[in-house]
Amino acid sequence: MSRDARREKLRSLIEETGTSGILLRRPANFAWYTGGADNRVDHGDEFGVAAVLVTRDAEYVVVDNIEASRMREEETPNFEVAEHPWHEGPDVLVRELIGGSSLAGDSPAAPGEDLTARIAPLRYVLDADAVERYRVLGTDAVAAVAEAAASLTPETDEIEASANLVAACRRRGLYVPVLMAASAARMVRFRHAIPRGGPLGRRAMLVVCAERGGLFANHTLLVDFDAPDPETLRRQQACDELLRRMRDEASHPGRTFAEAFEDCRRFYAEAGYPDGWRDHHQGGLTGYASRELVASPTTVQEIRTGQAFAWNPSLPNAKAEETFVLTDAGPEILTRS
Repeated sequence: MSRDARREKLRSLIEETGTSGILLRRPANFAWYTGGADNRVDHGDEFGVAAVLVTRDAEYVVVDNIEASRMREEETPNFEVAEHPWHEGPDVLVRELIGGSSLAGDSPAAPGEDLTARIAPLRYVLDADAVERYRVLGTDAVAAVAEAAASLTPETDEIEASANLVAACRRRGLYVPVLMAASAARMVRFRHAIPRGGPLGRRAMLVVCAERGGLFANHTLLVDFDAPDPETLRRQQACDELLRRMRDEASHPGRTFAEAFEDCRRFYAEAGYPDGWRDHHQGGLTGYASRELVASPTTVQEIRTGQAFAWNPSLPNAKAEETFVLTDAGPEILTRS
């Protein structure tokens, strides 16, 4: 989907809703519309410091004078940047740009209709440029995890392991809003073993949902310092096979995520763990969020070519996770270990 195509999608939404403009403030939507630009300073804020405004006949990046030069020079040089004083806020400028008419957006706090639920699906199918950026992102995410894994020993503390993983990601320009570095003792007890400290022991798990340019590369790597016991090995092999089957058998265009989830439950049963799916979600659609959608029995969204996926089957002390994009030729793995 080209920039022109993205603009036309929003203009169609403008026509459908009878508004004069749509304001995109959420970082995921800003990155999608601009082709990878970042509107954040505080990564903990759900809204950025700049917004995209699309009207019936124009488009702007709306930003205050603090960030305007950076947007013009580094983030959105191909967009017209409309600047307002930081102490006044954007409302007056936005009203001027849309002619004082009605406005909608991706924020409940914005004036006019909240179109968050209608805007998000517009970004689910990735364009060729996004897929190419995704390929590079996936390669870098795998390299970062491998670099961090090479630094580990059974005596490495979880906190040190997580610091090594963050550093390896940041060296590659990746942000890591989701990160795990789990020891053998905690991995068997918790599916989300957020680092708390203590030696890794015989087995470690490194997990990243690494973001750059708005896209998320999701990857898990298990590290064994000794040969795993037979049950751990069996569970890990089951997770690896579940992941393969979800990619190759369940993720086909025209199906729904609910149908893929039903396949997932069957795959667990055939692997010898009929209730294994109950203890953790199994992943789903990724892209401009670590999980755009999590598959469940009620997820009726259609699977389409151009979408990216991150399935993550898990069992106690075992997990498998990768990111792939569904192309015309089939699944293309972006975070292959």
